Amino acid sequence: MRKILGSLSLIVLVCLLGSAAVMAAGYPNKEVEIVVPWAAGGATDMVFRAISTVFPKHANGQPLIIKNIPGGGAVPGTMEFLKGRPDGYTLLGIATPIITKIHMSEVPFDTDSFAPVIMVVENPCIIMVPANSPYQNLNEFVDAAKANPGKISIGNGGAGGGTHLVALAFENHVGAEFLHVPFGGGGPSVTAAVGGHVDSINVSAPEGFTNVDAGQLRVLGVLGEERLERFPDAPTALEQGIDFSMAMWRGVAAPAGTPEDLIKTIHDIFLACIEDPEFLAQAEDMGLRVVHFNPEQFAEYIESESQAYEELCKTKGLGDRYTK
Repeated sequence: MRKILGSLSLIVLVCLLGSAAVMAAGYPNKEVEIVVPWAAGGATDMVFRAISTVFPKHANGQPLIIKNIPGGGAVPGTMEFLKGRPDGYTLLGIATPIITKIHMSEVPFDTDSFAPVIMVVENPCIIMVPANSPYQNLNEFVDAAKANPGKISIGNGGAGGGTHLVALAFENHVGAEFLHVPFGGGGPSVTAAVGGHVDSINVSAPEGFTNVDAGQLRVLGVLGEERLERFPDAPTALEQGIDFSMAMWRGVAAPAGTPEDLIKTIHDIFLACIEDPEFLAQAEDMGLRVVHFNPEQFAEYIESESQAYEELCKTKGLGDRYTK
């Protein structure tokens, strides 16, 4: 009986492995959906819409469909993604805010809930203000916040998300207190700033770029080590005497349990997309810094980011997960 059961187990294993290999070899044979748990017009949405323009060339002619599920600090969209089958046809546009949310609040997922596929871009955060703002630089902005605690508003792409947490870390660093206003993504926060509904916003490239070009918004400071090529006259926080730098990253994840052969196939398709000259031209125009990590590298990076944000939330008392 043991021999029979052992043989059956071996047959099942061989069938499963064979099925995974066949799945990967024929992938994709229909449209692929990628869930972006933020509103249209935000940075993650814009990155994957740019990728979608070249995706069919590298994916058997099949399209990449963007499914926006905004709100709730990316939790509703992430939970919808987690309902997907591990067959490669439901993917997630994973980004920094999903990892920060894990440590800002109690959420029904963690880093083990995802199968990292590929990292595609990394960009610094940017503080912008309406064109008619009285603040001409970061120091004037910070001084006003110090003189009026809790009065100067700064919009972000979602409560507990990356741009929110970076803004919280920034105020801790400079010793000020802002009024943090969450939106359902970077796009809505930009719209609010253009309309004068908030004093400032913290965004990530390419959010707000066209509005700066149109003279509706101004860049007060780039929270990175270098100026943006798109806006060479906009100084970094470092250049303004504020030693602060934080970035957002974006990539692709599949549901946990997705076969490794299929993960590799998906990775190779997206790698071809971000190396495609047509995408690279769009990335340059949007001020995106293309950064490639394979599944193993991306998994290690996500884990290191998770540990760093956990320590930040605990030491700074950010959010409510560790402060209850």
